[in-house]
Amino acid sequence: MEGSTKSNLVLNNRNELNITGIKKVRSTEPNLIVAVLDNGNIIINGSNLTVGRLDIKEGVLEITGTVDCIKYSNQVSRNFSLKNMFK
Repeated sequence: MEGSTKSNLVLNNRNELNITGIKKVRSTEPNLIVAVLDNGNIIINGSNLTVGRLDIKEGVLEITGTVDCIKYSNQVSRNFSLKNMFK
């Protein structure tokens, strides 16, 4: 995408996840974190997930806990709904 911010994802031992290019965080729950990138959403499922650092200005999100699944969604919606994600 033209004008989009580059994003990177680094997962260490399934318990430390660092993501750059974050625009917004939509949800933070112990089993689910949803964040917005320039080109869609990133959905992280796991257990005992906590946000260690969030800096929207820098576009950095650091998560600890057990990461079971990382999913990208191309859907960019202002009316994001978890209900629609699991249909």
